Amino acid sequence: MKFLSFIFLLFSPLILLSQSGRVEGKVTDAATGKPLPGASVLVFGEKKGTSTNMDGIFTLSLESSKSYTLQISSVNYKKKEITDVTVTPGAVSYINITLEVAAKSEGEVVVKSSSRKESVNAMINYQRTAPVVAQVVSAEAIRRSPDKNTGEVLKRVPGASIQEGKFLVVRGLADRYNQSMLNGILLSSTEPDRKTFSFDILPSSMIDNIIINKAFIPELPGEWAGGLIQVNTKDVPAKDFFSLQLGTGFNTQTIGHEFYSYQGSKTDFLGFDNGFRALPDGLPTKSVFESLSAGEKAAWGQKFKNIWTADEDITGASLLSQTIQLSGGFTRNLGERSKLGAILSAYYNRSPRRIEFHNRILRFQNNVPDLYFDYNNTKYNTEILAGALANLTLQIRNYSKISWKTILNVNTSDYSTLRNGLDYEGRIAGVTDEISATELAFKENAFFNTQLTGEHQIKKYGLKVNWYGSFNILDQYIPDQRRVQYVKEDPTVQNSPFVIFIPVSNASQKNGSRYY
Repeated sequence: MKFLSFIFLLFSPLILLSQSGRVEGKVTDAATGKPLPGASVLVFGEKKGTSTNMDGIFTLSLESSKSYTLQISSVNYKKKEITDVTVTPGAVSYINITLEVAAKSEGEVVVKSSSRKESVNAMINYQRTAPVVAQVVSAEAIRRSPDKNTGEVLKRVPGASIQEGKFLVVRGLADRYNQSMLNGILLSSTEPDRKTFSFDILPSSMIDNIIINKAFIPELPGEWAGGLIQVNTKDVPAKDFFSLQLGTGFNTQTIGHEFYSYQGSKTDFLGFDNGFRALPDGLPTKSVFESLSAGEKAAWGQKFKNIWTADEDITGASLLSQTIQLSGGFTRNLGERSKLGAILSAYYNRSPRRIEFHNRILRFQNNVPDLYFDYNNTKYNTEILAGALANLTLQIRNYSKISWKTILNVNTSDYSTLRNGLDYEGRIAGVTDEISATELAFKENAFFNTQLTGEHQIKKYGLKVNWYGSFNILDQYIPDQRRVQYVKEDPTVQNSPFVIFIPVSNASQKNGSRYY
């Protein structure tokens, strides 16, 4: 409670909003969809106005509870009047505007439109004028949806679907056939053992727009067959803000059922191990270990944690998922038409899942199919998704912009798998083994991405220069994965007790293994 009180006092200037509001929008060319820098935006009947920056974006601060008319004009374009622009106290009204090129013989032409119609037309016009087949998800559509992260947003896109709540499938092609970009920079995979990107690590509140290209374009990478997903995050917020979201839920396949877990470290709930599963200090290398006596080897074995079983959660309190998301931002004017803006976000999600699946393998002997083994598995998995994002942008006189954007994410799976079934290969030829096995594992994926980008417009020469640098780190940690299998002592006796089965071969991780 003291921490929440401190957070409230810290951000109270952002929460206590005045009776004014803001209008934020983007002006683009109706034919090409490109932003129009330097376009004039005036408030009809008011002595207020502004101009668009190098990205065609403008911001106006106006009194609330009133309806305004905006006049937008640019050289060589038809002037446009947008009516019914309503300002809400302490909120931001968004509007996207397109301007048509004026013919020399037409003289001055004024086009009239409403704010709601104009925003819809702008999105439709972008898809219509795009040089490739593309699907656009605007910031307005994201704001109207209840989605918490980018993965949930993308599942609403026609022709796309989401696997496991985070991996995107476009036009029926699996995730490995798709490519992802963040703010115009290619993203590496978030999974060390597969080519894919986990879209649930990006909170929807940070997204400005998403473009899914379904056809190739020369200036963009072509290492994909399904789709190229371009995610663009926000740069400078229209106003100071602070948001706290708390949520919970349950899975019908998990709640009401037994759930097993094993003893781990005290920081498992944060998604990382604090060293509880680490190798014993001074563990010898393989060549040294093999030269030790049997007693010395056994002594080293006793130094490992003797945890091989999973226990049932009696209370059931951990079966509810928990979600916490904090986000905030600010913008400060730095002299004439220059500003500094930042957006910060931290999020945490814990989701328990109970999954049942089967392993049933056939082998062929003399071209006759024969059942090799038949296993029933139940996986009790606790998924942890935690991370933080930080965007810092310096905008200089509407013609230069430098941004630093960083993402840190931890995606962890802490699970226990219980297995039982029949092994038809058996230890003894012609005798079927009834087995009982357990796997205890902790898999942590750590993803770090930082970007430094710049956009500069040189009006004197009609040039626009973009540059960027990016650095990625992707690590996977699997400390002390344990697998053990039990078989009936005498498979020919129905009530024979189960005993541990450790084969002579050390090449397999199936039985009696620890993996780091």
